[in-house]
Amino acid sequence: MNAYCDADGNGQIDSCEAHLCIVNCENDWREENCPGYGDLYCDCPFYVATCEGAWNCDDIMNISVEVIAYYDTNMDGAVNPEDDIDSEHYGVLVEYCDFNNDGTLDACEIHDCIVICENEWRDEYCPDYGYVYCACPFSTPVCEGAWNCADIAYITEEVMLYYDTNSDGQINLGDNIEDEHLNILIEYCDYNGNG
Repeated sequence: MNAYCDADGNGQIDSCEAHLCIVNCENDWREENCPGYGDLYCDCPFYVATCEGAWNCDDIMNISVEVIAYYDTNMDGAVNPEDDIDSEHYGVLVEYCDFNNDGTLDACEIHDCIVICENEWRDEYCPDYGYVYCACPFSTPVCEGAWNCADIAYITEEVMLYYDTNSDGQINLGDNIEDEHLNILIEYCDYNGNG
C-alpha cells in the first residue's frame, strides 16, 4: 500500500490516511467507470493536529479562489492558455497541478495543488503534526454508483473499527493483524508515512 497511499512512509495508517485511501480508490473507480465526471474530493472528517503558520481548509479554499480570480482572466472557470498568463508561468502550473493532464487547470486541481504545497510545508516546518486533508469546495458532477463523502466517512469508520484492534487510532503492528495484510494496507494507505 505504500506505493498508493503512504505519503511519508512511516508504516502506520491513521484515520485520515485510511479515509484518503478510500477516496483514491473511489476516484480510480470513477476514472474507469465514469470518465469525464471528475474526482471526488472529501475533507477528512477526523481530527488532524496543526501547528502555528499552517493553513486549514478554509485558508486553502480562500487561496484557491484568489488564485483562480487572478489567473482565470477570460472567466471560463479554469486556467488555460487562453488566459492572459505568461507561458513559462503557465507551464510551471501545468507541470505541478494538471493532475488529469488535459492542459487546463480547473478549480479542484488548483485547490488540490495548494493542499499539496501546504503538506510539503508541513513536512519541513511541522513534521509531527500530520497533513491537512481538504475536500475541493467546488462542485463536480457525479455518476450513478459513485460514492459520496458521507459514504466514504462511514466506510472509513468501519475500516478503522475492524483493523484498529487496540483502539489507539492507528492501524499498526500493535493491532491483531497479519503482517502481510498490514503491509498491503500500509502500501496503499499510509500517506503520512508513520507506519
